[in-house]
Amino acid sequence: MTGVDDTILAEAAAWHLTSARDDMDWDGFTAWLEADPEHRAAYGEIAAVAAALERHRDRLAPLVVEPATAGRARRTWPFWAGSAVAAALAGVLVVPHWLAGQPETFSTGRGQQTIALADGSSVVLAPHSRLTISGRHRDALALAGGAYFEIRHDPHRSLTIRANELEIGDIGTRFEVQATDRAVRVEVSEGRVEVRGDALGGPVQLAAGHRILFDPAHGLARVSFVAAKDVGEWREGRLTYDAAPLALVASDLARYAGVGVSVPPSLAGRRFSGTLSIKDGNSAVRDLSQLMGLELSYDAGAYRLSDPG
Repeated sequence: MTGVDDTILAEAAAWHLTSARDDMDWDGFTAWLEADPEHRAAYGEIAAVAAALERHRDRLAPLVVEPATAGRARRTWPFWAGSAVAAALAGVLVVPHWLAGQPETFSTGRGQQTIALADGSSVVLAPHSRLTISGRHRDALALAGGAYFEIRHDPHRSLTIRANELEIGDIGTRFEVQATDRAVRVEVSEGRVEVRGDALGGPVQLAAGHRILFDPAHGLARVSFVAAKDVGEWREGRLTYDAAPLALVASDLARYAGVGVSVPPSLAGRRFSGTLSIKDGNSAVRDLSQLMGLELSYDAGAYRLSDPG
């Protein structure tokens, strides 16, 4: 690594290590990044090395060092042991500049994943989601599933995110995007984004504290208010809704709480408002059924919601 203070490198590695934890201090991380250009440089270097090692982990065997002095015992050291980079391998991936032009796709299973862009921006990819990053300047993203974005302001870069039939343009802010076949949601906690799409008739400017819910099946969009603390709250184990279709809530529970929920067509459009804790998926489904006054049954590994008989 080049020209960066060891203390700053250690701090960067520590941020990498904690970013995969539920109690990650994202405000503190952003403040640290913005406090000094060297912080961003150190974070990018740590993340780039970590990503390279992670990508080739299966091909790397422990490095065996043969001492030159006869009679001394041979010592075996893990290739990445004993350095600050080891912490970076705990859960953060990076998209370094030298990958420009080559699309990179990141997919998650039951857990979330933090993707650190080389300019200091970051994306928290939700469970069961996929993000593809492409473009010469790594500014063309395509999302299927959910993600929380913390994008550093750069007047020379125009980042866009394709989500189903919509395109979200960002100039440096914090926001969340959820994209499924049934709906696309964009919620802004800080700054402003522009949402575009043929079905919208024209660009929609979303400022902090606002969300848009787009129904691709009917070409309908609804803009409403959202509390900044509720944006990306799945990272903290809860989901809050304001008149969201029940089918969308069921889809979220499958992704974030790991429980299958079947909703009959007659209930798919019924609206739900409230907060669900998703730390226990079974409890979340029970709470949903009680709050909506619906019957709940369980069969073949999945729940089913229905109107009371």
